[in-house]
Amino acid sequence: MTYDFSPPGRPGPSAPVSWVRSCVEALDPQARWRHKILLGLNFYGMDFTQQGGAEPVLGGRYLELLKQFKPRIVWDEQAAEHSFEYKRGSGVRHTVYYPTLKSVQERLSLAAELGTGVSVWELGQGLDYFYDLL
Repeated sequence: MTYDFSPPGRPGPSAPVSWVRSCVEALDPQARWRHKILLGLNFYGMDFTQQGGAEPVLGGRYLELLKQFKPRIVWDEQAAEHSFEYKRGSGVRHTVYYPTLKSVQERLSLAAELGTGVSVWELGQGLDYFYDLL
């Protein structure tokens, strides 16, 4: 599995590309069987709170958060993922990591470079335009 890198107590990206690469390379260092490996892509995100909680974010909820809070979306070049922050009325700060066309394309390119296939968790959880890349 090449997602769910960051647990609830440590907010961060779902699948940093360097970690994804190292997972595949550790599994098949000689690149002999990579055509049998599926690189997993998450089509959901995570909403982390500063208190250490986290919950999954599906496509519809992601769009609601964008409409409600109008956050500034930030690209993390090292992880190759987008995120944004927002505060609830109670003052609790949240950080959301969610896949985008750019982050999905980065992982598809990595899979092609490494010679693996891809699998998606889970169809219907992401935004419809993700499928344009497949």
